[in-house]
Amino acid sequence: MPSDGSLRVFSWLQRSRLDGWVAVVPQGTTAQALCLYRPPEGRPRVRWACRLDWSQPLPSLRALRRQHPLHRHQRLLVLQRHEYQLLPAEAPEVPREHWPDAVRWQLRDLVTFAVADAQIDLLDIPAETNQRGRLSVLAALAPRQALVPLAEIGRRLRLPWQVMDLPETALRNLAALLEEPGRGIALLLVGEPHSTLVITARGELLQARHIDVGAAQLATADADQRQQAFDRAGLELQRTLDSFERLFSRVTLSRLVVSTDGDGAFLDYVRDLLYVPVERLRTEDCIDFDAGALADGLTTDHVCPIAIGAALRLPA
Repeated sequence: MPSDGSLRVFSWLQRSRLDGWVAVVPQGTTAQALCLYRPPEGRPRVRWACRLDWSQPLPSLRALRRQHPLHRHQRLLVLQRHEYQLLPAEAPEVPREHWPDAVRWQLRDLVTFAVADAQIDLLDIPAETNQRGRLSVLAALAPRQALVPLAEIGRRLRLPWQVMDLPETALRNLAALLEEPGRGIALLLVGEPHSTLVITARGELLQARHIDVGAAQLATADADQRQQAFDRAGLELQRTLDSFERLFSRVTLSRLVVSTDGDGAFLDYVRDLLYVPVERLRTEDCIDFDAGALADGLTTDHVCPIAIGAALRLPA
């Protein structure tokens, strides 16, 4: 009997929590789910990863729960692009506890939904990284009407989400694994229907940009259309890196890492265009996979980097 006099009946039936996060990343009508843990020594390891039919989330997650002990892990859902906005803002000149409300109204004309009942979270951008030496923030805002149905999915499963994450912060976690000491890094995920660029230093997200060019456009068989897609994506990369160099002059970028299924032609194009070295992302260079971890025909090249990054989140 415990020293406080309470009786723990059938304590041997209680199941301990398993290490690692389960991340679910919807992408339209499909999704990827992934479980990753960080051993005390060595690299992070993927326990399992699979595809889901997100046109019917509840049956798909119920089937996943029958295959894996989801209830014994921490669980997170990554929002899709149309469900939130991520915007830079000046750090308000008010006490810290009032920052969310101050930023909410500072950005009210820049979002496409009413800010009054929107969920808001702030990511600090350290003062020592930018030219002016002032603290600024990235504000993540999501309308309540987008979050409630997602929370309801977890509630109906009796597996509530501990976190709703963003693709940008998930990619930040992955980029942090690739950083060189004292230098920043840019990571570009070529996805569908758009691409996402994040720039980090010391594990902090400093800048993020969506580029409205996707993998299909960069791989189209029409040579003229493919070149136009290369030019549009390349111009956005140039502008973003030039802007970063002006705003964050105290940070030196080591390289741009690109996650793409393409044949390498876009990487060659970008290498000739940019002033920083360009490399292809190989997740197996920084992440290990348990034997038999990948299901549904997935390979290490097709595991979603956002899912890996989201599951790299430190325990709550």
